[in-house]
Amino acid sequence: MTEYQHLLDGRVVLPSNADPAAVGMTVNGWVRHHVGMDLGRNDPSAIVAIRDECFPQFTGRGFEQELGERRCTVVFQETVQLYSYTDLADFLVRRLSQIPNWSLAIDASGLGAPFSSTLDNAGIEHFAVVMTAGTSLSRKGKDVTCAKTLLLENMAVGLETGVLTIAHDLDGKQDLLNEIASFELASTSAGNLVLQGGGRGHHADRAIATALAYLSATHLDTYQGGEHRLLGWA
Repeated sequence: MTEYQHLLDGRVVLPSNADPAAVGMTVNGWVRHHVGMDLGRNDPSAIVAIRDECFPQFTGRGFEQELGERRCTVVFQETVQLYSYTDLADFLVRRLSQIPNWSLAIDASGLGAPFSSTLDNAGIEHFAVVMTAGTSLSRKGKDVTCAKTLLLENMAVGLETGVLTIAHDLDGKQDLLNEIASFELASTSAGNLVLQGGGRGHHADRAIATALAYLSATHLDTYQGGEHRLLGWA
């Protein structure tokens, strides 16, 4: 059985017994958590966490190592109804304090912008994702503009290829699957195809939170060691 060393900053190391021949031939894997948050207006807000794992392995050529298969798994989800952004930030901080080595992406569209400012003032690192029409993604610091179609298609590709899975014992797994399945292609008045939450009664908040978390994993969180911190919070 392979014995890995899990470092506090999320890196995963495959020891090579400090043999000088291994110098320059080792790689670092990781175990990270990507948290997505979709802000509710009249509906509850949704929080989803994805565990992102990739472990080093020997190639079979001496001490040479390579990264193995990457796996992203939805391991946590919940919804909460709080109307005060300060209360919601407090709640989010409590959740993040229970999650090691995290990155956070929130929906900063519309009413999400003031909540992003609340997180900024509290020193909570995050990506503020504004969803738009079109097909592009751009980033300037923490501020991200992403087409909603791209956001959802990115998640769909992850699920279809098996890179993104949902833990078999996840509480509310079927509800999440139903929300993801509720998205469908629709045609706009201009004749463009867009993805929309389908069906009466489908709010899809958890599906959007999942898509935001997975966008962090695939496009936003360029992890190089270290931890995000909750500055200014007890």
